[in-house]
Amino acid sequence: MNLFTSSSRGRLAVFALSCVCVFSVMLAASEWLVRVHAQPADAMTKHVALFETTQSPYVAFGDSHVARSFDAQAPVVNLGYPSENIAKIAWKAERYLDRTPSPETVLIQADPHLFAPYRTRTGLEGYSALFNGDASARLLSVSEYYRPQLTALWRAFVTHGGRLESTVETTEQGALLSPGNLAEWGEQKIRKFTADRLELHQPHPGFQQSRAAQQYKSMIAAFLDRGVSVCLVSMPVSPYYKNAVDALPAEQKTGWDEAFAFFEALAQEDRVRYFDHRNLYTNLRLFRDPDHLNKAGAIEYGPVLQDACFGNVKRSDGAQIADLK
Repeated sequence: MNLFTSSSRGRLAVFALSCVCVFSVMLAASEWLVRVHAQPADAMTKHVALFETTQSPYVAFGDSHVARSFDAQAPVVNLGYPSENIAKIAWKAERYLDRTPSPETVLIQADPHLFAPYRTRTGLEGYSALFNGDASARLLSVSEYYRPQLTALWRAFVTHGGRLESTVETTEQGALLSPGNLAEWGEQKIRKFTADRLELHQPHPGFQQSRAAQQYKSMIAAFLDRGVSVCLVSMPVSPYYKNAVDALPAEQKTGWDEAFAFFEALAQEDRVRYFDHRNLYTNLRLFRDPDHLNKAGAIEYGPVLQDACFGNVKRSDGAQIADLK
């Protein structure tokens, strides 16, 4: 009996040691993948570095609609990033205000999908840790940012023959210029994608009383309290997306109409302007998909948006931003 027990314990010890070894190897391999391949190619790494160092008085906030569609030119900095919700945008805006000596004008995205359930039910999700600037002292592979991506990163690494390369171009001013050409999609694919997108983007009923709506208004109020001018912008979408929204049944379209009314009401405040640029472009070759501009579109739209939001602002030396393009 004692011999049997001793043998069983021995096997368990060997099994446990094997599990520890396997886990350690997997952890080490994942950490290598993240630090050597994923992080250098990750636009977020560059975005965090830009956000933490810029003190430009002219910046833009938003999700991918701002990040991909606005090719900002110095001194304007594009601080938008894909999939950011209002909680993340407001957190970044507060941090920007805390450390920027003399902010003057900010662009804030004003799109209804910011109030869609898939955006409003999520919070910061580790953003404060991600932007702390001490990531090198931690295991990146188990961080809140990289851990959910590990499976996809390994799959991409193997699929692409041991490489992780991004097709997105990050500019010095923070824009994420993307490839893609909606004109090559085909009618059926565009309509299916657009229908799915609208279902996902539908603002939830009563969003005006939501925490997200209050955060959005508080963010604008914080800028105004500092004397900052605010430019709200509904970003360009393809005619397929715009027409699909306009064609929604009345009961489904209510949330969209209420969202635009929400933005327009905010623009009644002094030093707040609102621009609806949704139907600015009809050329499908300027879009990467039905609701994002591609690199060509962002480059064409950049001067238009820069003039609209920042063109009349003068720097301390008297030069106009519009003259610096």
